[in-house]
Amino acid sequence: MSKRTVGGHDGDNTILNVNLPNDFGQDMEVAGHLIGEEMYFDDSTGMLTMEKLYRDEDNKLAYGIISAIGHARERRAYRVEEREDSCIVTNGSLSLEFSYDELFELLAVAIESEKESSSRQVSEQVRRRLAANE
Repeated sequence: MSKRTVGGHDGDNTILNVNLPNDFGQDMEVAGHLIGEEMYFDDSTGMLTMEKLYRDEDNKLAYGIISAIGHARERRAYRVEEREDSCIVTNGSLSLEFSYDELFELLAVAIESEKESSSRQVSEQVRRRLAANE
């Protein structure tokens, strides 16, 4: 991953040139700002998950997620183009267009199906953050 700074030394102006690895399509090259990242470990499964979210120079989002248990890992990358009434999501081999209503409905179904494991994961994440702040 390389960095180049645009217009001064402010960290918000740093543009990263990154490659998001993708086991389910082509890797995604991104030149943009890192706008969010998260890493968490699930004690019950032993899975480590790392996520990064970028906004590129064309104002599109790029999302990379890597999950690993032991030596096995899964890497995924997505690009999201936001439009007025919909968004287009691509994983490097397949593109889908969703209305925002469809996207929220899909998210609600996913959350409901993972409710128990998600609540354990969120609780563990909150507990670790509180412990780190003590």
